[in-house]
Amino acid sequence: MTISIYDSEQYLFEIAQSFIRSRVIFTSIELKIFDLLLSYNDGLTCLQISEQLTLHYIENESRCLQDILDCLTSMKFLERDNEKLIYKLTKFTRNILLPNRRILSNLDQEFYNKMPQFNEIVLNSSLKDSINLIMVLRIKQLVDLSLYTNISIDSIDKNVDVIIIWRQDGLLKEKIKQAYDILPLNKKSLLILIIPNDEYDEVTLTLNLFLNMTTPNKEQENSKEFYSKKFLKQIGFRSTERMQSADGLQLLLAYK
Repeated sequence: MTISIYDSEQYLFEIAQSFIRSRVIFTSIELKIFDLLLSYNDGLTCLQISEQLTLHYIENESRCLQDILDCLTSMKFLERDNEKLIYKLTKFTRNILLPNRRILSNLDQEFYNKMPQFNEIVLNSSLKDSINLIMVLRIKQLVDLSLYTNISIDSIDKNVDVIIIWRQDGLLKEKIKQAYDILPLNKKSLLILIIPNDEYDEVTLTLNLFLNMTTPNKEQENSKEFYSKKFLKQIGFRSTERMQSADGLQLLLAYK
């Protein structure tokens, strides 16, 4: 018997995925980010946008605004000059999104009116629990976790056989070392690192944005080296594997 998508966790993920994307768009409209960039054909940097709109932004320390801009870029509402770090409106945003913003606002209200059960599924949980649920659903699209009994996400907990780390912060190196020490020494023991992918993976960017709004997060220089197979083998992991989904999610699996 074929299982319908509406009877699976994948449907929950697709609802949540649509919701978090829409939140970024409507938040950007409310903050008047699009309206500001409409007046600057040559674009503006994140710092310039924060100054003109009086938004909080501190380079290498508080990056919520930059996460929003990068999410909009990954969704093709903005384009980014990687050399000058300047953001501009795309033709789609200029010609279609902005002229239809009132229609979008009505659709947003309709969503809440017709989907009250979504409140129970995701929104009534704590922010961190909801985000972690969505991330696990994304990972299950790539990795079979049915054989594992205890999964810990974004924290280092004892008595687990899977640890998922996806937040890029100043404790990343220490988190990986702690994960290796805690994971049991057997073939099922698994560390999953979610690799930052600013260009394509708007879902992870958005979720990271929501967590950064409530949790202080300072960036760590040269953190990309900790997402390498070489580094993980130096820690002691016996084998590693890279995976990528069609929607941009990149994973690095490390087996102890």
